[in-house]
Amino acid sequence: MMTDKRHDYILKELQKNKSVSVVDLVEQIGASESTIRRDLLELDQQGLLKRVHGGAVILDKRNVLVENPLSERQLQHEHEKQEIAYHACQYIEKNDIVYIDSGSTTLKLLDYLQEKNATYITNGLLHAHILAIHGFKVICIGGEIRGITGGCVGSQAIKEVSRYHFTKGFFGTNGADSEYGFTTPDSEEAAMKEAAFYRCEKKYILCDHSKFNKISPVHFANIEDAIIITDYCDHTKLKNLTLIKEVSK
Repeated sequence: MMTDKRHDYILKELQKNKSVSVVDLVEQIGASESTIRRDLLELDQQGLLKRVHGGAVILDKRNVLVENPLSERQLQHEHEKQEIAYHACQYIEKNDIVYIDSGSTTLKLLDYLQEKNATYITNGLLHAHILAIHGFKVICIGGEIRGITGGCVGSQAIKEVSRYHFTKGFFGTNGADSEYGFTTPDSEEAAMKEAAFYRCEKKYILCDHSKFNKISPVHFANIEDAIIITDYCDHTKLKNLTLIKEVSK
């Protein structure tokens, strides 16, 4: 059985039974124990299950597997995103080199930006267009365009963004979890986020409360590596998190 089919089988068994054992999977799939353990490791690293001794269990909080179009996401938690964006803009200063990630929450930043003596670099086509027509100095990172986000991704975009050093970066995320960090559904999007994230001196994640304790398949940054700007966070559910700024307080 090919790897993808084994992974699909394991995930379907988890949905039915809530847990799987290595012994049972070896018998059902006909693969070696080392192959099954490797499969479980890969699926665990993708945030699709939780490995335990002798097998794996389902992740109840895993539920961000699909991205909605940007036009739909703009309307979700709109008030919270506006508050977060307004607060985030206060961190932008004169002469900053600012990276703005594509996405619905970062798009709200553009409604409140005031600092014209800064340079803005983004992989979001709509972001770049709005910045330009409002008179900001903007550089648009080119590459393959993802229709669902309007963001440029791929090897060309990563090569281009890697030339820069940003004083500050503002990123969106589909999931924020203590153990699995910041995640997104698409591997190309994750690679682009990661490339830009680690070129920033200060990293800000713009994240409304609905994203906490959610996991998408692809990791792009560790949760302790960024300042999270959010409307509200239940600290009892997120261990070892200190860099949180709640705009409702």
